[in-house]
Amino acid sequence: MVSQWVMDEMQSVDLRDKRLEQRLVKLLDTLSQSSSASIPAACHDRAEMVAAYRFFDNDKVGFEEVLAPHIEATHDRLAQQKVALLVQDTTELDLTRPASEVEGAGPMGHGRRNGAFLHLLHAFTPDGTPLGSVSAEAWTREPKSDKPKPKRGSSEQRMELGRKPFEEKETYRWLQTADHCVDIKQHCPDTQLVMLADRECDITEVINYCTGQSEFDWVIRSDASRILNKKRKAEPSIAVREELAKTKPLYQQELSIRSRDQWGSVSLKQRPGKADRSAREVSVSVHASEVTLNDPRPGHRDGVRVNAVLVREIDPTKKHQPIEWLLLTSLPIKTRQQVELIVAYYLKRWMIELFFKVLKSGCKIESRRFEHIDRFLPALGLYLIIAWRSFYVCRVSRTHSKVSCGQVYSEAEWKSVWQMVRREPPPKRQPQLLEMTKLIAELGGYVNRKNAKPPGPQSVWLGLQVMHIMANCWLTFGPGANKSCV
Repeated sequence: MVSQWVMDEMQSVDLRDKRLEQRLVKLLDTLSQSSSASIPAACHDRAEMVAAYRFFDNDKVGFEEVLAPHIEATHDRLAQQKVALLVQDTTELDLTRPASEVEGAGPMGHGRRNGAFLHLLHAFTPDGTPLGSVSAEAWTREPKSDKPKPKRGSSEQRMELGRKPFEEKETYRWLQTADHCVDIKQHCPDTQLVMLADRECDITEVINYCTGQSEFDWVIRSDASRILNKKRKAEPSIAVREELAKTKPLYQQELSIRSRDQWGSVSLKQRPGKADRSAREVSVSVHASEVTLNDPRPGHRDGVRVNAVLVREIDPTKKHQPIEWLLLTSLPIKTRQQVELIVAYYLKRWMIELFFKVLKSGCKIESRRFEHIDRFLPALGLYLIIAWRSFYVCRVSRTHSKVSCGQVYSEAEWKSVWQMVRREPPPKRQPQLLEMTKLIAELGGYVNRKNAKPPGPQSVWLGLQVMHIMANCWLTFGPGANKSCV
């Protein structure tokens, strides 16, 4: 029987074909139980495997159609929140196949790899619990021409980019996604929406748009090159971060910096935000002020008025790259509590990076074997839902640790795991959610020591797959054989 969360998530599915809709629900349930396995391995038999590939090859099934019911369900979850964080970011999907290329995949990097790009707007609660995707765009680049391109950073390249209309650039997606936040507000009028984005979103057109609307608040990390407004071009340029650094710090704070070990060449890792780093504790000073940014566009001499928050590491060492964040925002900065809230919101932006990790490592989306990109994209939409569910279980177990585990797990799921891990009959009263998730994570390699930190996404997604096998056994020939799984 189909899991209850799948039924809830697919309530509004509309593929204009009842058989396709039923197949989508069945596929979501089947693949979610073996998220890391290949599609043939996840399906129960050859007939189900063939049906799955036929579904992805159907002309009526597209990326948007598969994701639509999940987005609708996310709108309902957003409406139940007082504050929601809408985080947008772009990730690469590397589909390079040495033996057989994926037809329709576009070039990536310097053309040595092929794949697609995904720009996602994902909703989170202020404590980091994922609510689901509210907007997603997947695309491929056109094949590279034989015409030599201007050198990166050269004046010739700047002139070429300057002549290209903004609407035709890839960076236009950041503005489109910001505009989509206004549409989301219609589904949750009583919810305060706060859009978060990293340095790629530091685009004059985007910031100008955000300051001109009142439907949502926003926090955008700025590039270090931002300068204060100049009335005349001949005036000296003053960096925003340098001006903020001169102000008296509002407070000091200890931050835990996560480690980062990214794939890429040496030249790539020299770019801002791409270098490897180790996890460490840092002390930072926080400054805040209202500033007027310089608008480089012709005819915009008044600049853009925004609130700015500077987070700067105190006494940085030569061993590590110093921490320095310049955050531009519409949120108020009059008190220390208001500034602390802005920094806390920005720290939750990292959640989308963890979500991409679940999508790529947990769901192995880049390893899916499809001959054409048109078949890959519907599968991408399906695995976005599966990745959300896995990450949701991990995070909600932390933020709502003491609620009953029955709110997330079925009776067959928690009872079968309890009996196998604890080696004792399950209790009559349902255990707390975090206690149960720790037991499930043990099946994925989590070491459940006393006072150990809650399990991370990897041990949870591995444990969930084992849990589904146990639950099926429990219902097939175990104590729950005569009961239905709900």
